[in-house]
Amino acid sequence: MKPIFYCLALASLVVALAAPVAEAAGTDVIREASVYPFFQYFKWEEFSRDGAKLLKETGPQFGVGGNIKLDLLKGNAGAMTVAAKQELFGGVVDYDGQLQDGTPHKTDVNYFGSYTELDLGWAIPYRKMTIEPFSGLSYRWWLRDLQGSGGYTENWYSLALLLGLRSQYELGTEARFFVAGAAKYPFSNRNAIDNYPGVGEINLSPGSEWSALAESGIKYKQFTATVYYENFIFPASDPVTRYNAFRTPTPGPSSFVQPRSESEIFGLRFGWAFK
Repeated sequence: MKPIFYCLALASLVVALAAPVAEAAGTDVIREASVYPFFQYFKWEEFSRDGAKLLKETGPQFGVGGNIKLDLLKGNAGAMTVAAKQELFGGVVDYDGQLQDGTPHKTDVNYFGSYTELDLGWAIPYRKMTIEPFSGLSYRWWLRDLQGSGGYTENWYSLALLLGLRSQYELGTEARFFVAGAAKYPFSNRNAIDNYPGVGEINLSPGSEWSALAESGIKYKQFTATVYYENFIFPASDPVTRYNAFRTPTPGPSSFVQPRSESEIFGLRFGWAFK
């Protein structure tokens, strides 16, 4: 749980410092601010070490969120910005996989989670465009609750580095087009299971691999519409050994691993911009 407190503390510190710094520079503090509901199609897959697919989960997720961007400093060469985003999401998706003994199995999986993003950028104006390289951190937490016989709940945590570029183009006095993309490296990942049948607590640390996110949309007056994509790649964790009361033919130690996991999200946001 420590990474989330680090992210929130850093976000609070930067936002607290942003207003007096921007005011001292004689600028308007808030560059952008909006709230939005969103809908996304979610896919999650896991693979064995030889590349065989173990399971696939697909289905809709829904959520609400908000973002804000502040000017820290502003000059002739552009503006230093700080941007923050917070989202809550959830949904029920279809599970198509197998039991521990390899028997095919279908059930539902409940998801609920949150996403926090914080970055620093430099917005460079050019004619009707603004080009803004940025870097920052993202923190994603979610519950993956597998239903049915033998079901259990996974608590996932992922802290990632973001390196990206965003841009916007003024289409008119009240309309603009925007686009953004980033590479993402999840350098700290954890899957904590508290109630695995016959075992109890299991803590796994999936690996790290570069992935990507992108979005594009239009703002007209206060209305915004955005399409977005994000993927995740978690290489297999190292195995951990736990006593398994349900091991067959006799109870004893069992080895557990989080298989290579890959996920994709395709989504749509409709928002209201305060600025």
